Amino acid sequence: MRHKPHYGYYALPVVCSLSEAVIALGILTYLLISKLLGMLLTAFGAYTLAAYALSMLLLHQDRAAEFSDILELKGDELVLDAGCGLGKVAIGVAKNLKSGRVVGIDIWDRREIPGNSPEKAYENAEIEGVADRVEFRYGNVLAIPFPDETFDLVTCGSVLNNLSDEEKVKALREMHRVLKPGGRFLLIEPLRNLRGLFLFTPFGFWKLLSRREWEKLLKEQGFAVVDYHCCDGMGFFVCEKLSLIAPQKEARLL
Repeated sequence: MRHKPHYGYYALPVVCSLSEAVIALGILTYLLISKLLGMLLTAFGAYTLAAYALSMLLLHQDRAAEFSDILELKGDELVLDAGCGLGKVAIGVAKNLKSGRVVGIDIWDRREIPGNSPEKAYENAEIEGVADRVEFRYGNVLAIPFPDETFDLVTCGSVLNNLSDEEKVKALREMHRVLKPGGRFLLIEPLRNLRGLFLFTPFGFWKLLSRREWEKLLKEQGFAVVDYHCCDGMGFFVCEKLSLIAPQKEARLL
């Protein structure tokens, strides 16, 4: 067993492949077409790799997420971590529980996170000393396999930005459904701002939403944002479930 947890390098194969392709194209362009254009392309490929490395460094993938300053937990909550990956958020929440429990669900896509598996997530939980407070199983955020009003808290970290607009709405409605009345929802997402542009590069930046766009989307799906934090380009939205999901706007015939 490893002595330190490791929570994976998100999209590492994709970033490396794109960066290598851009650098190779830059070298060929420098040699065959234009030195200036070739230098720009090569520099952009190197910048992409550097930005990715910096973003992983800031995420501290060798330790669980810290929520003691964000969430006030009684310690007996039943928690769902939707899209848990290798357990960074689930384990971070579990550290604040006593008799409570965290259930993490994921589709365990190894293209998104190399080595992604429930076995690796359990290994991290064992290292962090919370193996008795977590459970990892297969589950899709678009069709969460639990009954209505099951959980006191739902968390979701860096998952929804990978989904289409329609899928974002569907996932949020599923998380709203499985929350108990008055339950809380913690959404963690990279934001479309200047820091996000530098950290996530144009390859990923175009998919990100701003703080205002996330708040609007959350409100439309029945959540009230009661607290907000921003750290290293990531937005932390602490929400409460409202009694009813806001009705969809109906198109008016003019």
